[in-house]
Amino acid sequence: MNDELRSLGSARTRGIALLLVVAVAAGAAGGAIDRWWLSRAAPAPVPLDRRHVISEGGERTLAGGGDGDVPYSLRAVKLTPAQIEKLHALTARYRPAAESLMRAFRSPVMELNARMQREAMCVLTPQQRDDWVAWRKREQLSGDEATQMLVLVTAGRCPAGTTK
Repeated sequence: MNDELRSLGSARTRGIALLLVVAVAAGAAGGAIDRWWLSRAAPAPVPLDRRHVISEGGERTLAGGGDGDVPYSLRAVKLTPAQIEKLHALTARYRPAAESLMRAFRSPVMELNARMQREAMCVLTPQQRDDWVAWRKREQLSGDEATQMLVLVTAGRCPAGTTK
């Protein structure tokens, strides 16, 4: 009896660990999808030339175009030219590390997202898949991408328990 209880505890621990790994992976994939979706539909940031800065000569509107070196969240604040300079230096200092991280994680996150999307297509009914393909066409999204997402369904290789 003790051996049976011990083996049950071991299986439970493995199950919980697997559940945690899946939850983290789903969260990462969901975050990647959300970030991608928002980047497609996000309005262009208001350029700095529409913002005001405070200088020794009083308040004035900045000349020139938009400024990607000033964090978007700080563009709503009246910045002095000295503050803008400091933000440019700060952004330049962190940019290589940020770009390196994005390059390192982009590919595995995109692959995880693609696998999840392919399997998600198995959950839909044939009518829902047709509706989804029609929606993609209306949105002028890639037909090749849709074909890749439907590869498990069209090949009849959906994981057990996912097909409608």
